[in-house]
Amino acid sequence: MNKLGEKIKACREAKGWNQKELAERADVSPATVSAVENGRFVPSPDVVHRIAAELGVKFYELAELLLPARVDTALEIGRQLVVDVEFGRVLRIVQDLQEQADLLEYQADELARLEAHVLLFWPESRMQSIETLYALSSKTERAAHADPTFAFRVQNTLGIAWHQNYDFITALHHFTRAKEILSFLPDHGGLLYGRVLYNISDCLRYVGRDEEAITHLEKAIPLFQQEHHFYSVGACYYAIGISLKNLGRMQEAAEACRQSVPWFEKTQNQSSKWFATRARSYASVWNPDLTLDAVARLEEELRELRDRMPPKDVAVTTTRIAKVYLDLHMLAEAKSVLEKVEPLCASLHPCGERAFFLLNYAKYHFAVGDYDSASSYAFEAADLYASLRFFHTDLQECLRVGKEAVYKLREEGACG
Repeated sequence: MNKLGEKIKACREAKGWNQKELAERADVSPATVSAVENGRFVPSPDVVHRIAAELGVKFYELAELLLPARVDTALEIGRQLVVDVEFGRVLRIVQDLQEQADLLEYQADELARLEAHVLLFWPESRMQSIETLYALSSKTERAAHADPTFAFRVQNTLGIAWHQNYDFITALHHFTRAKEILSFLPDHGGLLYGRVLYNISDCLRYVGRDEEAITHLEKAIPLFQQEHHFYSVGACYYAIGISLKNLGRMQEAAEACRQSVPWFEKTQNQSSKWFATRARSYASVWNPDLTLDAVARLEEELRELRDRMPPKDVAVTTTRIAKVYLDLHMLAEAKSVLEKVEPLCASLHPCGERAFFLLNYAKYHFAVGDYDSASSYAFEAADLYASLRFFHTDLQECLRVGKEAVYKLREEGACG
């Protein structure tokens, strides 16, 4: 029995499952599980991912027991680790493969794309990654017999790069092109099709096309379920919740976030705890039957995620607590929280999080009858939102509060 087989057997027995039960859950044959555990068969990374997902262990804990592996297997492991946001582990695989002098041309190209995929997540290396990806795209277009799967990956990665650069129109162009390429494959790409549907939906949401975004996400969910990509299923429900919230359908938004939580809890990657905690908060805050449970959830978010939250996230979550108090007409509590977070928000560069605080501070002053301060904070928030992209709804809300405060001031002046 090899190390991989020993690890899988130990995890399976800890769950109290026999080989047949694990096989049924992972959608593989019992013979496959038996052969892997006994070291008679080296599974593909896809099979390892299915087994890891059902056992509740991190993919890399099993996949790295396959290394060193054939180049194609190592590349496949690297691709899955990118999805799991294990960038350091991907770069180690890239470095190991770069030291091999006998890579075939298609392997060297995929290795370059994989490295570019990781490096695009850092602003200082993003444009270098984009240059590499466009060079690979041009090479693919010139080739007489290009591999459509590789062509898809290049276009999809270009979309991710521009998405990271907040150019959602260019990103949408590349994601759409990637989707078109998949139409040449017999099964339209299966899991790849699910990923590009999700990516397209994210761009559509940012440009205000939430109904279309939801349609794409609903098509992606069964593809991810079929492939045992539970984190991606959770991400789809979470994104549906965000779009429903943007459309003002708060009850449905809260329910979608609730649906995402068990899927996140079934996964073991760096982002799953973050999104599960956030989803629970949103489900409480967006529930039309708002209660103080929403405050408890937001405070839990601050406790559980504080070490990973940048200052602007701390500011916006704390401001959400104040907003719950405002919505429940608990003005003294709202004031206390707003005054506590004000210094942190004042230290932020102009951003949506700072504008969100100003908008809620304006609403507090409006609620206590200080219309002068309310209009001042509301219009300051409006100026900030107007300088940012993708905050049209928030901008309209600021202008509404500011105008109502001005009307109230005029009424008071007329009465005086």
